[in-house]
Amino acid sequence: MRQRAALNLALAGAEIEQRRGQWSAGGVGSEVQVSSVLWTDDRAGLAVRFGSAGWAVQLTAEVHRSGWAQLHFVSQGKVVQESRRVGSVEAFVALLDDAVARAARISLQPAQLLATTCTTGWLDWIHGELWLLPGHLVRIRGGLLATMVTGFSGPDLAAPDTHRALAYDPDAIRSAHRTNKVLPLAEIAHARLHGGLTTSGMTLTMADGTRHKLLWMSTEPARRVLRDRLPPLLGPRLTH
Repeated sequence: MRQRAALNLALAGAEIEQRRGQWSAGGVGSEVQVSSVLWTDDRAGLAVRFGSAGWAVQLTAEVHRSGWAQLHFVSQGKVVQESRRVGSVEAFVALLDDAVARAARISLQPAQLLATTCTTGWLDWIHGELWLLPGHLVRIRGGLLATMVTGFSGPDLAAPDTHRALAYDPDAIRSAHRTNKVLPLAEIAHARLHGGLTTSGMTLTMADGTRHKLLWMSTEPARRVLRDRLPPLLGPRLTH
C-alpha cells in the first residue's frame, strides 16, 4: 500500500502566519485573537488557538505531519473534539477557515442521546442520532454505511443515560442534510409519542403549522426518556 506523504508543517505554519490578519479581522462585533504557532518538541505537530469576546467557545486546532487534524471547541470546562484527515496544507488551512467561522456560531450544549436509529419517516432508510438538548430536539443524519452495517449485524443502540456536550450550530445542522432536524421545544404546538413492538416514534406539529415525524427502534431509550422529560415542558401539548 502506498504511504501517504508527510504534511509540510513548515509551510502550514507559514500559511497560518500569513492568514493571521484575515482571521483577526473576521470577528463579528469583536476581534478574533489568534495565537502564535505552537510546536511540539519534536516538530511533528503544531497547534494554533483562536478566541474572541463575542464567541461562546474557544478553539484550538492541531495538526500532525501524518495528516491528522483535531479541532477542540472549549467552553466552561466542556470540550467537543473533532478529528479530520487532511491531505494537504491547503486542506488544513481550509479546515481552519471553516472552524473559525463555525466557532463564532457554536455553543456547547448539554445533550442526551436518545436514539441512534432515528429516521424521519417510513420512506427514510438512513439512520441518524436523536438528541435532547435543554430547549431543542435535534436529529442528525448518519451515513449509508452505518445503516447497512446495522442491517447486517444489528444496531449499536444508544446506551441509557448517554450524556455529552454537543457543538450546537443549528444553521450548520439544518444545512448539512434536508432530513436533519432542529426542533425548538417552545415552538411545538402538539406532539404525540407512540410505541410499537419494533418501532416507536413521535409526531410533531409546530407553531407555524409544519409537521415532523421521528421514528426509532423500540429498544432505544428515546420513548422512555421523552415520556419522563417532556410532560413538564410541554404540558397538555403532549399526548403519550
